[in-house]
Formats: sequence, structure tokens, C-alpha cells
Amino acid sequence: MTTENKEKNISRSTDSGPIEQSNVSQGFMCDEFSAPLFLPWQLNSACNLACLHCCEQAGASMANEMTREEAFDFCRQAAELDVPYMAISGGEPMLCPHIFDVCDFIRDNNISLKIETNGEHIDEQAAKKLAKLNLRSVQVSLDGATAATHEKLRVGGNWEKAVTACKLLVKYGVKTEIVFVPVKFNIHETAAVVDLAYSLGVYGFYSGKTMRIGRAAQNWDSLCPSDEQYDQFYNVLKEKESEYKGKMKVFCYPHDVIDELKYRLKSPSADLLVLPNGKVKLINSLPFICGDLKKQSLSQIWENYKKAWKNPEVIEFTKDVIATPNLLAQANSWIEI
Repeated sequence: MTTENKEKNISRSTDSGPIEQSNVSQGFMCDEFSAPLFLPWQLNSACNLACLHCCEQAGASMANEMTREEAFDFCRQAAELDVPYMAISGGEPMLCPHIFDVCDFIRDNNISLKIETNGEHIDEQAAKKLAKLNLRSVQVSLDGATAATHEKLRVGGNWEKAVTACKLLVKYGVKTEIVFVPVKFNIHETAAVVDLAYSLGVYGFYSGKTMRIGRAAQNWDSLCPSDEQYDQFYNVLKEKESEYKGKMKVFCYPHDVIDELKYRLKSPSADLLVLPNGKVKLINSLPFICGDLKKQSLSQIWENYKKAWKNPEVIEFTKDVIATPNLLAQANSWIEI
């Protein structure tokens, strides 16, 4: 499949939204491809926040994170394999000292790129530099219509800085998205956050059910909205989608992480999740590691990935998680296969 056709296929499938980035290549059996369609990359683990719902349990730098040279080698391999799309997250990727060098390399090799950030390190200078990259988008997390609500979930966060980041990105022509994670104590502000997103001039607003991974799993009882809250949430977003049609994209991914795993068992998608230390996971919600970029090539890891979804251990554990969702709490307890 040519790069052009790969990119067209991805463009048709990006409506899955940013809550579970790996959905980007859903619908395409991984065996069809000689390389991934999408590479979500947790560039670093350092973060200035301690969000209650953080899937990666980010904060301090991870031991043995990829060096600048190792990061560039990974990007070089992605370019050689003709990977059409990458997404950089963290931790907080704007804290990585070589983020702009990495992004320049990725874009110079015509790989479409998205950056996911809390926005708190995007000042005027950073916004200008991001604009020059001609990114697919920059996704900023905004989890409340008020500072009090946003900062309750994003411990140590600054709502004003996140809002200012959106304004600066829009000012300099960066395609900007807002992502909103609904929990018990912010879901009532959904409509107001959508309206705020529109007032900021962003391209799109994205949301979906909170993933029960990492700190979210640890804090599940205090975070998980009720069924009634979710019903109202979906109704609000449907109304807002209609209200802003043609003005701003409003999208809510309709499935949760368990639905995702059911789908993956039948149709593994064409992507890999790269961790800050170079280890590669099958998917964020499972503990399985299918390779290590410090020891293996990206091409070898891709072949391992395709085999792993046929591994009885992976299949049985995934079925166990589907039957017993609290096993999602083990997602960050890595198992190398």
C-alpha cells in the first residue's frame, strides 16, 4: 500500500477521537501491512501535573528513557518504513528538551504529526515554533469550564495557562483541538466546555468515556460517572454537535476501553504504542510488551506485534479483562512476550 493510500485510509478513520489514540487505525487488519499505519509515542514521562486520571501515571522521568540519539533512530526507522502518521504525548512532551528537533525530523520526512499536551508550556515563542511545523493538530487537555473544576482533576494544573495556550495556537494558525475527560465532578460542565472551545476558535472538541487505566483505575470509585451522568453527557454532546455543525467539530467516541478490547481481539489495528524507554506495547489497556527499540528494529517489533495478538496468553488475558474490568489496573505492570 502506498503512503498516499495509507494516509487516505487514516483520514477516513480519525473520527475515533483522541481518548484512545490507537483507534486511528481501527478497521484495518494489521496483517495487511508491512509497517504500522500509526505510531503513538510517549516521548517522555516527566510531567508538571499529577492528574487523577493519568493513564501513564506520569510525573518523574522514567528510568532509561530513550536518549536524543535513540529517539532520532526510531524516527528514522519510522520514515524508512513509510509510516504515515505519528502522535507525540508524554508525560508532558513540551518538557522534553529535544521535542522540536524530533518534530522537525518527523515533518521533514513527510510524516503527519499530532502533539498532545496540557498546554501549560506553550507560550508565544512555542506557539510560533509549533505553527512552523505544519502539524496535523495540537491537542490541549481542558477538563473543566472553570479553573476550580479543571484543577481538581489536573492536580497542580493551571486552567488559565491551558486556555491561553489554545488562544496562542489559534492566533498563529495551528489546527487546535480540545480534549475533555469526563469524571463525576466535571461532567456537568460538558456543555460549558464545548461552548468555551468554540469561543476560543479551536478546530474541534473531542471526548469519550474515561479509560480505567493507571491513576484512573486507582481512583475509579471517585472518578467514574454514573450511567445516568453518561446518558446526559452523550445527549449534551449530540445537541452541541448539531449546534456547532459546520463551525466546530464536536465528536464523542461512543465506546469504552472494554469495547475496544473486544474489537481488538477480532481485528487488531495497525499501530504500536511506544513508551519513553523504547519498550513497545500492544495497546495502552493491556500490560503486554512486544518489543524494545533499544534492542530490536521497528520492523522486527512490528512482526512481533502481529504475532502477539495470536498468542494464547494475550488472548486469554484480554478475555479475562473483558469479563473482569478491574484487571485494567494491571495495564502498567508490563509483561514481555
